[in-house]
Amino acid sequence: MTAPLRERRRQLLRDEIVSAAQMLLAEKGPKSMSMDDLAAHVGVSKPTLYSYFGTKDEIVVAVAMRLIHPLLLVLEADLIDQTPLERLSVFLATAVQLQIDAGYFALQIWVPEVLTLLHTYRESAECLHRIDNAVVRLVQAAFDQGEIDSDLDRATVVRSLYALVHSMHLAPHSQSGLPDPATTAATLARIFMYGVRRKG
Repeated sequence: MTAPLRERRRQLLRDEIVSAAQMLLAEKGPKSMSMDDLAAHVGVSKPTLYSYFGTKDEIVVAVAMRLIHPLLLVLEADLIDQTPLERLSVFLATAVQLQIDAGYFALQIWVPEVLTLLHTYRESAECLHRIDNAVVRLVQAAFDQGEIDSDLDRATVVRSLYALVHSMHLAPHSQSGLPDPATTAATLARIFMYGVRRKG
């Protein structure tokens, strides 16, 4: 059954607010983006904006959830044709590509202040917990199946994966220039797989 026109319009405006917030957060970061900026960018009054989101934190969480949901789909898909290490590689490539598609300076989910905020909201905290559980299970399965070098420490492998997910935000002004958006996700996935894979 189709939602009533009023509900559809409300959802469209909510989506427009989140899209505008995603762009402003990429430009300014969570601390510098203001509700005034966002309302002006969307072309609504501040009271209208507050009728959708009670606080700026709620908007930051909504933007983060746009990046989190596709990652959950990748991790929780029933893919029997992929090994655990291949699934971790796909997760990494997807996470990096989402950031590239949103702009190199997209909202950084894994930085401490954003993670702390996400853990204060039940839905986002549960999603982050599901992501971590799935990653840890896949890493353990890759160890169990002999895909990952048994000399490596499981916790370090997990953190290395998260570090590569976050690597797009490191050294943005390096003399090397910006990575090629067409190949970055695949390159980082290869680096992870070759780095942890059992040799021989």
